[in-house]
Amino acid sequence: MSSLGGQWRVIRHYLSLTNLNAEVEKLVQRIKPATPEQWDGLIRRFEKAVSARIAPAANVTKEDSTVKATTIEHTDSKAVSDVQSEAKTEQKPAANAVAPTPALVSETKELTVESLLQGLRLKKDTHLGKISEPTWKETRPTVTKTSIHSRTAYVVGAVVAAETSASVLSRAETLVEHLHAYPEARDYAIKEGAVRALLRVQHDLDHSSPLAKDIEGVVNEALALVGYVAPPGGPGARVLSLDGGGIRGIIAIEVLRHLERLTGRRVHELFDYIVGVSTGAIIAAVIASGVGTLDTARDMYYTLSREMFGNTSLLGGGARLVWTHSYYDTSAWEKMLQDNLRDCTLTQCNRNNAPKLAVGVVSVRGERGAAGLSPFLFRSYEVGWRRRSVFPGSSRARLWHAVRASAAAPTYFAEFRLDGLLHQDGGIMVNNPTGVGLHEARLLYGEQAVRRGVVLSVGTGRALTSHTDYRRLARDAPQPTSWKDKFNKILDSATDTEGVHLVMNDLLPAGSYYRFNPPLMEECAMDEINPQKLDNLVVDTHAYIRRNQHKFEQAAAMLTRRRGPLQRVLDAVTHRARLAGLTQHV
Repeated sequence: MSSLGGQWRVIRHYLSLTNLNAEVEKLVQRIKPATPEQWDGLIRRFEKAVSARIAPAANVTKEDSTVKATTIEHTDSKAVSDVQSEAKTEQKPAANAVAPTPALVSETKELTVESLLQGLRLKKDTHLGKISEPTWKETRPTVTKTSIHSRTAYVVGAVVAAETSASVLSRAETLVEHLHAYPEARDYAIKEGAVRALLRVQHDLDHSSPLAKDIEGVVNEALALVGYVAPPGGPGARVLSLDGGGIRGIIAIEVLRHLERLTGRRVHELFDYIVGVSTGAIIAAVIASGVGTLDTARDMYYTLSREMFGNTSLLGGGARLVWTHSYYDTSAWEKMLQDNLRDCTLTQCNRNNAPKLAVGVVSVRGERGAAGLSPFLFRSYEVGWRRRSVFPGSSRARLWHAVRASAAAPTYFAEFRLDGLLHQDGGIMVNNPTGVGLHEARLLYGEQAVRRGVVLSVGTGRALTSHTDYRRLARDAPQPTSWKDKFNKILDSATDTEGVHLVMNDLLPAGSYYRFNPPLMEECAMDEINPQKLDNLVVDTHAYIRRNQHKFEQAAAMLTRRRGPLQRVLDAVTHRARLAGLTQHV
């Protein structure tokens, strides 16, 4: 029912409460407003009916016929029944009938439709002659599935029919906005030939046009939103996984810098898929977004240690911890992320021909208090046709939102609220995201591509463990553990990274998995501010690289492999089939 035609039921409800339903029932039944003019006519008749009915009930003289009405602030079920019983007593010829009802009268003013609507928390639109919904009934506009499908078909058809470079760019951006607004339209867009239309734009693109680079970037983003991925750069998918670990992310940066020196390529050119959590999310975001290099990420770490960790007093941090559950200034951390990662969205990372990106976080609970922890992925892509990841996630957030959520370590920074969910540090549950990255890469590139590919897992250092003589321990009487030891063991098990490494090392084929996690000669906290200890992290990493130079060379050779001749032929045939419309689905 239209918004105009449905308003008369609100009036009938109010009339039933004030015992005026009988007088106006005929008017409502006879004039159900369908246009603004009919609505205004009903309002005028309704005003006359209300004034004519309440004037005798209030026993007001003809000379002073101003009727006093009630502003209804709140009415519960009991008040409604009281109003109805009191309205019935008003019809009896009693001497006290003129007394105003205490349950209704709070202040008096001239009775008009506006005062009635104000009592119902409504307001009249003077331009369209309609009444808005009450604030407690406001909901998002309902969009039907049919209208979404019609809109999707129109937007895809507009891309196909575009002729000039400017129109192609504008319509491709419209398609991106539509897929962001209605993610459920993705499958229907694929059915309507969105993949073919976008690939056709890429194929026919005039690279001499000044808009060529912008068009290519928007088309890449649109293809990522419909689940299309180009073949990997090597014989199989090349996956990079980055652990969490706070300021120790400097170790991962040094490892990746050494790989760049060995291969002569940037990190984003060596991998097809990158996943990171916590501090690894910072590095992954810088690499995959194109906003900077490893030097940019390194500068961010030293700035974080010097200006945020080093400038927080014990008193200020303690007070902030009590009130906001954050020892460090969260707003300053957010500003630092915005300055370095800019206002880029996750899917806009595809405009730079960058690898697919996933940032792991932990979803704590909804705003309504639904308890529970679960992994959550911020993605720069959508998975392919009729494929679903086991990990919930979103591709509609901004890049700095994803990093802010993934680095929200408990007690260090406050939780991050986004789209009705509370997010915390991804390292709480998945501090080594190699398994998550492998699962997502399989959805994107297929089983065979993962088997032929290479997985590189980079840690943030591990403490040296001494050998335990279990035979001597068996001879001694066991001692009970303290609460502190129990808490530390639970925390260590939750943030463990080596357990995932052992599983991956056993399951993946030989020569396709590499793990780099230097041992540390001394412990280093996540929020370390001592420059000497930070320099020692670099020294330990360089010593580890020298001892494992052959392993780095093997990994570099695997990452720089080219696709075989047969694979390139099959890629060309598949691409031609999609351009011809023989293969609709991705």
